Amino acid sequence: MPQDPVIVVGDRFEEFLTNRGTIPASTLIKELESGTVEPGTVIIVGQGLSLAQRDALESLVEQKAPEIRFAGGVMPRPAGRDLTHKHHLKNAMITPPTRVDDTRFVAELVIDEHNEILEDHLTGQHIPGVALTEAARQTWTAVTEKFLLDDPQTRTRFVLGWIRSTYHRFVFPLPATVEYTLLRRESAKVQETFECLVSIRQNDTVAAEIEAQYLVIPEKFSAKQEAMAARATVTALLSQQATDPALVH
Repeated sequence: MPQDPVIVVGDRFEEFLTNRGTIPASTLIKELESGTVEPGTVIIVGQGLSLAQRDALESLVEQKAPEIRFAGGVMPRPAGRDLTHKHHLKNAMITPPTRVDDTRFVAELVIDEHNEILEDHLTGQHIPGVALTEAARQTWTAVTEKFLLDDPQTRTRFVLGWIRSTYHRFVFPLPATVEYTLLRRESAKVQETFECLVSIRQNDTVAAEIEAQYLVIPEKFSAKQEAMAARATVTALLSQQATDPALVH
């Protein structure tokens, strides 16, 4: 008789782990080590697993395959710094994106319970909306770096123009996908402008949509623009302080 699948979730999602069919990552690791997981078990990888837990589970399942396996066949792994622009891998929130067609790309959501956002804010059973917004930012950055830049060797900076977020329903620490759709692309002399829609999907339902415009500018030009803007802002503040100190806060 086939075994029921189990959903492994990061230990910090304590309230969510009261749901039937879920198991904390630390507990599943211990059960795999002790050999108490039933043969034929399929492991569904949810959210919140640390990098160390991913490593441990991947190794243990490999030892016990094919009696125990991951749903989808593999353990999802986060994209690196070159795509997400995050220095610490625990803060990467997506897998490397893949191309669907000329304007659509998709990645899996992979959130570490030690992620910088979750470490400071985790309430209830769901993933915070601000974490989904950061996952969207990482997605448009990764898609652009991997697929859309004309010269990937040129060092660039990403500058946000605007962003609009709509949250339709809770996203829980279960498998989810992040889909990028390119809406507009415009090239100018020293920059490119992109507009995109990033959709977070869970159980084949759109849970959140983040639409954004961002600029990609060669680093040497962006650094110069930023330095000029910083000097102008400092000068304006000092001038304001000299003429009317009450206006400075």
